[in-house]
Amino acid sequence: MTCEVEQIADCGDISSIARALYIPEKEDTNWLSQCSVSLSSCGSLVAIGYKNRLCLLATQWISSTDSNTFLIVWSGTLPADIAAILALSICPSQHSSQNGPDWFCIIVGFKNGSVGFYTNTGHLLLLEKLEDKPVMKISCHTGTYGTLPDDIHILFQNCECIITGTSLFQTLKNAKAQLARVQAGILNDYTIESRNINIRKWTFTEQEIINDAAVVGLELKNTYDHLLAASTYGGYDTWYRSIPPVNSLILGAGIKPYLGFHYALEGGTTPPLQDVARAVANKIKSALPGWLGGANAENTPASTEPLVRTEPLSMRNGLYDVQRQGTSVVVSPDRRLAAVVDSFGRVSVLDIKRGHLIRLFKGCRDVQCAFVQIFDVDNKKPQLSVVKEIRRAVFLIIYNPRKGLIDIRLMQRGNRVAVFTATKNGQLLYNTCGLVGAEKNYTHKKLNLPEFQCVLIDPDGKLKRFNIPFFYALDGEHSQRSKDLHTLRELRDYIKKTSSDYEYYQDEIVKRATELKTMELKKHCLEMLIRNYEIDPKIVISCVVSFWNSFSDQGTSGKEEEMKYYFANLTFLTLFYRRIHNEIPDDMEELVSNINNTLSVQENKVLSLSYGKESPTPKFHLLEDDNCILEKLLHLSQENYYKEHQHAKVKFADRNLSTFKEFVSCFILEGKSKYISLKPDSSAEKLNSLASDTFKTIYKLNNLTKLSEIIIDSYFDPKEILKLVIIHVNNMPLEEISVELIEKSIAVLYYISSVSEEATRMSYNEISPWWQEVRDMLVDMPCPLRSMIVAMACKGVGRLFENNSSDEDAWESLTKENAKWGILIGKLEDISILSIVLIFKENFNGDILPKLQFEDYNINLKFIYTRGKGSVTELIAKWLCSMGVPPEAIIVNELIDKQTSLNRDRVEPDADSSPIYPFLENNRKLVDDNPRIFKWLSLLCRQFPLSTSTNYIIANMSWEYAMAWQKNMQNTNALKAINSCLMNISDFHLRLGLMSIIWSTYIKHIFEVTCRLVNKVGRLPKDPLCLQDVGFSNTNLLSFLELTTVYLSNFLKCASMSISQEKQVVQFEKIWDDSVPSLVEVAQDIKNVNSDILNLNYQISCTIYYQCNFNLKFSKPLDTLYDIDYQYIFEALTGNVVNREINMIASEKIRNPRFKFITKLIRAAIETITTIDSNSPFKEYNDEECVQWIDKISTLSDLWNIDVDFLRRQQVIGLYHLGYDSLAENIIGLINEPELIMSPILAISTQRLKRSLEHSKNQPEWIVTVTPHLYKRLQNTALDTSIPAHPSLSTTVSVLQKMLFQCDKKSTNSPSDLQNIKLAELIIENCEVLLKRKL
Repeated sequence: MTCEVEQIADCGDISSIARALYIPEKEDTNWLSQCSVSLSSCGSLVAIGYKNRLCLLATQWISSTDSNTFLIVWSGTLPADIAAILALSICPSQHSSQNGPDWFCIIVGFKNGSVGFYTNTGHLLLLEKLEDKPVMKISCHTGTYGTLPDDIHILFQNCECIITGTSLFQTLKNAKAQLARVQAGILNDYTIESRNINIRKWTFTEQEIINDAAVVGLELKNTYDHLLAASTYGGYDTWYRSIPPVNSLILGAGIKPYLGFHYALEGGTTPPLQDVARAVANKIKSALPGWLGGANAENTPASTEPLVRTEPLSMRNGLYDVQRQGTSVVVSPDRRLAAVVDSFGRVSVLDIKRGHLIRLFKGCRDVQCAFVQIFDVDNKKPQLSVVKEIRRAVFLIIYNPRKGLIDIRLMQRGNRVAVFTATKNGQLLYNTCGLVGAEKNYTHKKLNLPEFQCVLIDPDGKLKRFNIPFFYALDGEHSQRSKDLHTLRELRDYIKKTSSDYEYYQDEIVKRATELKTMELKKHCLEMLIRNYEIDPKIVISCVVSFWNSFSDQGTSGKEEEMKYYFANLTFLTLFYRRIHNEIPDDMEELVSNINNTLSVQENKVLSLSYGKESPTPKFHLLEDDNCILEKLLHLSQENYYKEHQHAKVKFADRNLSTFKEFVSCFILEGKSKYISLKPDSSAEKLNSLASDTFKTIYKLNNLTKLSEIIIDSYFDPKEILKLVIIHVNNMPLEEISVELIEKSIAVLYYISSVSEEATRMSYNEISPWWQEVRDMLVDMPCPLRSMIVAMACKGVGRLFENNSSDEDAWESLTKENAKWGILIGKLEDISILSIVLIFKENFNGDILPKLQFEDYNINLKFIYTRGKGSVTELIAKWLCSMGVPPEAIIVNELIDKQTSLNRDRVEPDADSSPIYPFLENNRKLVDDNPRIFKWLSLLCRQFPLSTSTNYIIANMSWEYAMAWQKNMQNTNALKAINSCLMNISDFHLRLGLMSIIWSTYIKHIFEVTCRLVNKVGRLPKDPLCLQDVGFSNTNLLSFLELTTVYLSNFLKCASMSISQEKQVVQFEKIWDDSVPSLVEVAQDIKNVNSDILNLNYQISCTIYYQCNFNLKFSKPLDTLYDIDYQYIFEALTGNVVNREINMIASEKIRNPRFKFITKLIRAAIETITTIDSNSPFKEYNDEECVQWIDKISTLSDLWNIDVDFLRRQQVIGLYHLGYDSLAENIIGLINEPELIMSPILAISTQRLKRSLEHSKNQPEWIVTVTPHLYKRLQNTALDTSIPAHPSLSTTVSVLQKMLFQCDKKSTNSPSDLQNIKLAELIIENCEVLLKRKL
């Protein structure tokens, strides 16, 4: 509210900056004033230059000191000594929520006339030499609203260079991008094209010496002024232009004149005709070929230097004073005023438009000046769209570094606003531009003004800004408001001083506050006093007494009426605060009486005592049943370390919040109301601290019966105080809660609620709205155990009021109000036990499921209400999943609990015939090894008998694992856990519905993508392709297909079994009235699944899984093996498409591909057989894996209606082909049509004979031994190298004999069969001869 100088940052260790600038330690301590310093427009970068050293500092928030500090981010040596610096904030190319700069450009002017452009990381972007003399000043002026061109003005001793911003900043952005590519290694060389930069050089020709200059910009004159000037200078007959020329004005401060007005004609002068002709000729010549124009293109160097246009400035007028020399000049943001400092110690304020000196301030030798414009808005930067409608004022800042004084002047009147003492030898930094380098399509939403227009930097590195309220521009120096502001400033300075004489200190504060006359500043004074931690409430009340007595007895205005209610509310609030602190506020009696009489508060009184002052004090104690419940829960919480987990969120002992300031800040003081209430937007932390402080104080009251009287006299809302009681108990550590404390809380609640008729008027057959709101508050509290304690206390208070009731009809012992409290306490008891149990964590002993992360939920009654009926089951499932408890253990625990409830310590002998007995005995160890886990689970089952049904819990566990698998699909153990959980759900309808939901929600999409990928590739995809399409490796893809096949198999079985079972009714506890349906209810409501579609999905899963497992190459299996659109098969299972009739019998065109696919699978399965090394004369084989796969293939064949005899024939052929003769011989006996395998068996036997001949030691004798007919057949047969090299002729004979035996069983044989039989007999005979001769 007052004008002040505020520190915004510091430069940290100033000596480190001196070392970075190579300044000797013995140097003058005011070395910073000798440096060139510039602050960026956003206030986050400072550039400091000394000789040839440059140091860049960036702001950083230091939490330990709660302040901003500029720290060194770069320092380095430059090519020449520094003369001037300007730090610019570059506008981002796109809009962002931060509206901050994209990067910073530091423009450095050197004493050799060069100008360098550096990034905020110290990299040089561009270096140009514009003049031979030193740079005097670099500036950029974007005007009142930040909308003027962002041109750069560089002042030299005899000229001013203007660099066009649009061309410069685009070149610098390109240079920065190119530099980044060079640093990244993309480019090798760094070259910048600066020819596009437009530079104008305006030379001073008519002023003798230039010490400083400021570019004002375009000067637009009207026609009358133009004609007047032309006639005055040239006479009546002079030639003149009909349109006034556009000129740029530059103010030059120096000698003869001491202030000159220099003009530059915009657009340049009209060139002579010969220059035009010469330019056209050069243009035509440049278009001709080099040989034709006589020029050599190779010898013409391409210029990379920027084009500099030199123009002389004309000084039309000036302010002449031979003895006076202008040393510096600054221009206001609106370009209407200029401040000129001269050698006589004067500051002259110039009206630029009229050319008049309008102010002259003395005693300002070697001062530094800057302008600050203030808008009449709350924000520093108003919206650009409405800025022209907003009032603004311009202030002049005059800093005298010699005297260490800051003088602030209002330019509208020239009067002094404020004077401050400051550090000597500082620097005044004047920023005149905002963000620069904006793109054409970039629009500023707010004014593009600098964050800090004027900043004072002290020699010790502290940066200070000037806070000037706008109202300083509205009133004069002797106005009442200005006097009050001055008084308020003096009062604030006095409060900061500590005084040992308290009475004098208090009297002085009240005396100064009494001098205030303005109503708003009186309120501000009270707010300032309250905000100070050291001010006693008595001092605040003394000021209120003074302010209240200043009100006139005549009619008051609306603003005075508002102030009266503010003072009244503050008085009652202070009265309450002092009385609960056992103070006797005698000094407030008269004030309270005056307030009551003036505002007629007594007439609107809504609070009164419900008991007589002479009434006996009731006995405050918990009801017996509630006491037992509380002891049980406190014992449970201690056993499960609940106290450590559910401790109070804020430890108030660590914080000193018991202050009057904190107390007052939580209540509403403005406006008329029946009683004082809490602020609705107070933070939880504030309310917690207020509740703790208030009730620690109330519990220490000397006479607790006075509490009701305190509330009535202070006009406090009893419901708000009761809310604070609830908050306080909910934040107390459980260690501090005792029966004595609860009984004292009952007394406090009794005296609080006694002042409200709504709370005390109890009818046996009605529900009190007052107490119902209290119950609603308890439902929202975070800790159910503490809420239950408060509910028990409130129930005890309600009983006291019921006993005082004189209702003759109250013949029932249990009233509706009592019943409501009983129901709430019962619910809170249940939720308390739930929250206590769910904290328990232990490692499960035995085979476990994957452990899931269990979040720390804030479990309270509202949480359970809002999440619906299945919330308890869901939380228990999450808790069990966090320990990896298997579903079998949960089932066994339920069975044991049922046995215990029937008082049977062990299973009866006839229970052996029960189907659950083996399951119980096989898995009982899971429960016995984890007694603590199942102790708590059994407790929950007793507390929530319906929500803890085993089927419900396991169903929710399966859902939890499904969600976990979706988050991390590479973890196929979660998918395996889903199958395990689902298969342990005994309710087939629930299992079927859950399978359908999980499939549609989580598995179906990945399954469809996987099938499409395999169909496209024709085999198991490689890892890169899997990661690209599915998101996991081909190993995980194989595991996913395996588990999905098991899932669909179980799904199909469940769909057939659920038909024979009736649906069970889903039941939950009566905690919820109406809520969202639970997972179990949704699963039960799932309609019957289409078995044919499910069957087809299972077939596809088997097909893709078997193919990927054996890595078979089979092109487009889904198109080749199925004649139904597989897209429809995928979608129909989820019910997302219109059902249509499908034919489960395959067409003839796909039967042969299916036969071929099954054959490939059988051959691949046979290749899994391995030989066991043993000393036995007969070979032994490990064919367990093969048998398992043959069973799976048989299932798929059965679904495809392929005869099992076909499988056996292919199996025999495959086994015989690979030399597993004993295994093949066992299966031949199962074949119904052995003649069908006669031809391939004989072909393999022929190949075996060729192999035997090939590896025989005596081939001539071998040839002579076999019959000519057989040998000729061998010669006509090509050798198959896939046949084992050393076949067993003895097992070959056994296989052929077994085959012939099976053929003999048939009554008739075809001629071809007879021919094959003869060949088989021939091979047998020859093999026996070969064996006999050992060939």
